Amino acid sequence: MSLPIIALVERARIAGHWVSDAVVELSETGMRLVQEGATPQRVRTRIQGAVLPPITDAHVHLGLTDVGRRDPRRGAFTALGRVLDLGWAPGALPAIVDAARAAHRGLDVRVAGPLHTAVGGYPARSGWAPPGAAAELGDATDAARSIRAQAAAGASVVKVALNAEAGPVPDDALLAAIAAGARDAGLPLVAHVQGAGQAARALAAGVDVLAHTPWTERLGDDLIHAAAASQTWISTLAMHARNGDELAFARATDNLARFAASGGAVAYGTDLGNGIASFDLDPNELAALRQAGIEGSALVDALLAEWLLPPGPTVTSCSAAVHDDASLIDSLLGPPRHRPRPRPISWYDLEDA
Repeated sequence: MSLPIIALVERARIAGHWVSDAVVELSETGMRLVQEGATPQRVRTRIQGAVLPPITDAHVHLGLTDVGRRDPRRGAFTALGRVLDLGWAPGALPAIVDAARAAHRGLDVRVAGPLHTAVGGYPARSGWAPPGAAAELGDATDAARSIRAQAAAGASVVKVALNAEAGPVPDDALLAAIAAGARDAGLPLVAHVQGAGQAARALAAGVDVLAHTPWTERLGDDLIHAAAASQTWISTLAMHARNGDELAFARATDNLARFAASGGAVAYGTDLGNGIASFDLDPNELAALRQAGIEGSALVDALLAEWLLPPGPTVTSCSAAVHDDASLIDSLLGPPRHRPRPRPISWYDLEDA
């Protein structure tokens, strides 16, 4: 394995803070600041502008997009440096992931594998999910076996479906077994919650992440406060506007606003593939996050979601006009012709330079 890359950067955002004229180490385990006075290491490259952790879409379904069918020679642009695929057939994922990486050089792709559910539960009969995308579990033994298989295949998270509006859901005993299996594998547990009482069940079971901001009910303040102490919510607000469901959008936005105000961790996610095909930042999702009161550094934190997944070899490079959170937001939200274009770069790109 090659040594880490030591780089001099004009600016870098590390652990939520901006530093200037910094020496950083870039490796397969992310970016870290080389402290002044540390053992001297040869600076191998210089990176102009600003470097930050990868801009992340924490909820995508690559199998529902054309990202893997594009000609990589077209050089399609994206500001996204990392995506988390939250549900697909495990056997099909390696080819889809390889194609996405070929289409977008530097892209870091993480996967969940299938959605764990009760027999006959969502998304087994949904129409969008191919065979194998739903792991239908009969008991705790099935849960342990499936989670071990996904962990061995390189899954970054475990996903469970608690969609009471589209079929049976795991009962409390099976949900506890799924949570235990995720803990044993050392992986966060992500839940799709839909239907009355499912968000409360997820919290009681120790679910770490909600794949969508809850939208089918207005959650009570006590539940919101408790969730904010332990969970991350992935936004996916704009999907309701795409579906023309104003009530769902209003509920989700209200729930997320109170969750964020209570100190809950929010991650940007679009449910890419569900009514949205552009493999880039979604201005509608950004606008919805701001409508929920997530602005400035909180919005940058949501876009980077550093706590959600272990760091990897990809970072985001921006133009010299970006020097703090405010100017980064301006660059992302400004008119396309005038804004700097952040792009993912990887440790491997620098290694080859």
